[in-house]
Amino acid sequence: MLCDARKYFVDAKMLDGAAIWIRAIRPDDQERLHEHFRGLSEQSVYFRFMGAKRDLSPHDLKRLTEIDFKNHVGLAATVTEQGRERFIGIGRYICGADPHRAEVAFAILDEFQGRGIGTLLLEHLSLIADANGIAEFEADVLGDNRQMLEVFAHSGFESRRCLDSGVVHLYSSTSKMLKR
Repeated sequence: MLCDARKYFVDAKMLDGAAIWIRAIRPDDQERLHEHFRGLSEQSVYFRFMGAKRDLSPHDLKRLTEIDFKNHVGLAATVTEQGRERFIGIGRYICGADPHRAEVAFAILDEFQGRGIGTLLLEHLSLIADANGIAEFEADVLGDNRQMLEVFAHSGFESRRCLDSGVVHLYSSTSKMLKR
C-alpha cells in the first residue's frame, strides 16, 4: 500500500491558487463533519443524499468517521479559519460486494463549489483505491447535478445508462484517473 491511508495528509491548491489540505477523516471529526453537513444548502444535501435529509444522527456521524480505510475511505478538504480547522469538502468511497469496485460520493460546501475541490478529492481517493486493489469507481448522480457530472466527465468517467428516475450511473477505472 502507498502509505497508511488513516494518516493521509497532503497540501493542495484550489483552482484559484488558495491553499487547502486534504486529509483522512478521523474518529475525532464528528463535530467537524456535523458542522460541514449543517453548512450545506438544501440543494447540496439533496444532490448528495438523493433526497431530503434534515440532519446526521449520532449513528451517522460514527459510521462516517470511524472507517476502516480499506472498504470505506473518507477524505476531507480543509482550511484553517481563525485558528480552527473547517471541512469545506468531503469525498469518500465505499466498496460493495465486489471488492474491486467502489462507489464514490462528494459533498462540497456551496461557497467552495466550482473551485476544483471535488476533482482534488477524486484524485486522492484514486491513489488510495489503486493501492487497495480497487480497479473501478462508480457513482450515481442526479441528472440535475451538473457540477458533479462535470467533475466526473473531466475525470474520465463514462455514462453507463440513464435511469428513469433521473439518475445517471457513471463509472471509470481508477488507473485512468491516475494517468491524467
